[in-house]
Amino acid sequence: MQHHFRNNTGQLLRLKTAGIAVLLLLTGSAAFGQKKKAATTSPKATFQAEYIFPFQTQHVHSSSVVELPNGDLLCCWFQGSGERSANDVAIKGARLKKGETRWSEPFVLADTPDNPDCNPVLFLDNSNRLHLTWIVVMANQWESSLLKTRISTDYLGAGAPKWNWQDVILLKPGEEFARSIPEQFKKLPTPELAWGGYAPKYEAQIAAAAKDPVKRETGWMGRIKPTILSGGRILLPLYSDGYNLSLVAISDDNAETWKPSLPIVGRGNIQPAILRKKDGSLVAYMRDNGDAPGRIQKSISTDNGYTWTPCEKTTLPNPGASVDALALNDGRWVMIYNDLEEGRYRLAVSLSEDEGATWKYTRYLENNREGGFSYPSIIQSRDGKIHATYSYHVKNEKTIKQVSFPADWVMEQPAATTNAEKLGFPKGKKVILLHMDDLGMCDEANQSGEFYMQNGFVNSGAVMMPCPYAKPFIDWAKKNPKADVGVHLTLTSEWKTYRWPSVTSPAQVPGLIDPEGKLWRDVPEVVAHATAAEVETEIRAQIDQMIALGHRPTHMDTHMGTLYGSPEYVKVFLKVAEEYGIPANAIDLSDPKVANKFKAMGYPISEAMTALMDRYSLPKLDDFGSVPNGKTYAEKKENFIKLVNSLENGLTEIIFHPSVETENLKSITGSWQQRVWEAQMFSDPEIRKFLAGQNIILTDWKDIMNRFNQQKR
Repeated sequence: MQHHFRNNTGQLLRLKTAGIAVLLLLTGSAAFGQKKKAATTSPKATFQAEYIFPFQTQHVHSSSVVELPNGDLLCCWFQGSGERSANDVAIKGARLKKGETRWSEPFVLADTPDNPDCNPVLFLDNSNRLHLTWIVVMANQWESSLLKTRISTDYLGAGAPKWNWQDVILLKPGEEFARSIPEQFKKLPTPELAWGGYAPKYEAQIAAAAKDPVKRETGWMGRIKPTILSGGRILLPLYSDGYNLSLVAISDDNAETWKPSLPIVGRGNIQPAILRKKDGSLVAYMRDNGDAPGRIQKSISTDNGYTWTPCEKTTLPNPGASVDALALNDGRWVMIYNDLEEGRYRLAVSLSEDEGATWKYTRYLENNREGGFSYPSIIQSRDGKIHATYSYHVKNEKTIKQVSFPADWVMEQPAATTNAEKLGFPKGKKVILLHMDDLGMCDEANQSGEFYMQNGFVNSGAVMMPCPYAKPFIDWAKKNPKADVGVHLTLTSEWKTYRWPSVTSPAQVPGLIDPEGKLWRDVPEVVAHATAAEVETEIRAQIDQMIALGHRPTHMDTHMGTLYGSPEYVKVFLKVAEEYGIPANAIDLSDPKVANKFKAMGYPISEAMTALMDRYSLPKLDDFGSVPNGKTYAEKKENFIKLVNSLENGLTEIIFHPSVETENLKSITGSWQQRVWEAQMFSDPEIRKFLAGQNIILTDWKDIMNRFNQQKR
C-alpha cells in the first residue's frame, strides 16, 4: 500500500507505514564554519575541485549528486558517528548554485529517530520530479534495511527541498528469483583457489536464503544513481549484503511503482552502475566483495534490465569499494574507481572510446597513502562537463569533495617519462645501475666486491645471507658506509656440492627445503613446493638478520630471479619492500616491450603482475639485464658494450657476478671464467672510457633513494 503525503508548512510529521514509524523532516539546516577550498590541479584550469563542507571528525560517506533544471547541483551523503550501528546517522545535503564555486551550508534531508539513515541517492525522473532514495537500517543490520523514497516538486529554492511524497519501496522477488540463483551459480566459472572448499557451502546458503520470502523482500539497498532508458523505464540499481549480490528495481510508470529484476548473480557483486550500449544492451559494473583477485565485476542484460548474465571479472582492479560509471553524450564512457586490490588511497578516472572494451585513458583524482577516497557519484551536466562527488577521508578528518572536468581532461596525458626522469635525472639519458650479485657467497666474491667499491668503479652490490661469507662482507660494509650494500634475497642453492640451507629453521619453511636439507637448486622447484607465506617468512628473516648484524640494507633483490617466479611471490616481495621502506629491484612492466622481453625469458608476466608493479610505491626500474657471456674476454667486453648501446633511455640495472680466480672458485662453479672476467672488466680503461660517454649516467640505490625522497618533499 502506498501512502501519499503532502505538506508545505515545514512541520515535523510522522507517518506509520507497515507498523514502522517514519520521520519526515521537511526543513532544516546545520551551521558550519568557513569552508576550506580544494586546490585546482589542472594547468589548463579545466579541472575544478571544492570541499563541500569543512573537514570534521564525524563519519561522512556515500554521496550522490544531481543537476537540477536550473543548473544548480544538489549533493547528499550520510553523516553521523558511524554507519549501521550508529543511530544518530542522518542524510545531509548541500547545493551549489549555478555559476558559483562555494557550496551552501549543509542541511538535513532525512533523519529517522533512533535509526541510522544511509546510502542516499538523488535523481530526477521523466517529469523532473526530484527523488531521494535511502535506507533506514533496522535492528542495526544491513540485511534488515528498509528502502525509503521521498519526492519533491519544490526543490529549487534555498535549503532542503520541500518533500510532498514519502513511501517505502517494497520489492517482492518471487519464486523465479529463488530458482534463478542456483541456476546462475552453476554457470559461473570454477571458484578461485581463495574460496577453497567453502565456496559450495556459500552458494548453497545463498540459494537456501533465496527460498525465504522474508529475506527476499528485505535488505535491498541503493548506492548508485538510476539509469533512465529512452522509453522512460527507470532502472534503480540495488544490492544486498545478505545475499552479497545485486538486482535492479524497475519502474515503467515514472517511479510510481517498482518491480524487481531477476538477481544479478556472482560471488560478491554489489552496487551496480548501469550503462546502455549503442546496440541496446546494458552493462552493469560492480564492486567485488568476492574471491581474489579483486576485480570490477560485469554483467549484461539484453532485455532492458530484467535478466542478467552471470557475473564475470574484468581486468580492472577493485579493493572492495564502490565504482560509478557513465555513458557520455558523445558515446564515450567514463568510470571512477579505486584501481587497487587493497586500500582506497588512490581514486582513478578512466575513459573508454569503445564502450568498455578497453579503458585507454586514466588520470588520478587522488593518490595519497594517508587517505581514503571512495564511493564516487558521477554525472554529466547539460554543458557537457563531468561532475563527481566522493568521500574524502584523511587521517581523522573527513568531508565530501566535488570535482568537475571535461572528458578530454582525462585524455590530456603528460608526455611519457621514464622512471629515471621521475627521479630527476636529465631527460634523454641512459641511467645505469651496475650491480654486483652474490656477495657473501664465497671469499672470492667478497674480495672482488671490496676492490670495486673501495676504488669507486662499482658502488652497488647485495649479500646472500644464507651463505657462509655473508657476515665478513657485512662487517666490511659497516666500516665502509659509503658502499651501497643490499640484501640478495636467496631462495635457491644451485651449485653441485657447495650449498646452503635457509636462514629460517627448516621446520618453519619446509616447502623451501630439498631432500638434502638445503634450498632447492632451481626456481621451478621452489615454485612447485614453497608457499608465498614460506617465502615471506624466509625473506623477512634474511633482512632481519642483516639488520641484526648492524647493517641496514640499502636495497633488496632476488637471487636467480626466484621472487619473480610467480605473481604471489612478487606480491610478497613488493609488500615486504614497502613495509621495510627498502627498495626492491622492481621492474616497470607497463612498457609492452619490456614485459614481452621477460615473458620470452620464461617469467610468468601477466596482467596481475603488471598491476602489482604499477601499484608499487617505491622507485622502479625501466629495464633490467645482466652482463652477457663471451667466449673470450674481448668478446665479453664487446657484448657488454652492445647491451648498453641497445638500451632505451631510462633507469636500467645491469647485474654481474665478479669473483677473483682461485682453485676453490673453480670447484664451486663452472661459470668461474665469466666471473673472473667480470672481476676485471669494470676497472678496464676501455670499459671505463665507454661508460663515461655523454649519454650514460652511472648511479646506485643510495642515489636513487635520495632522489626519490627529495621528490616526495
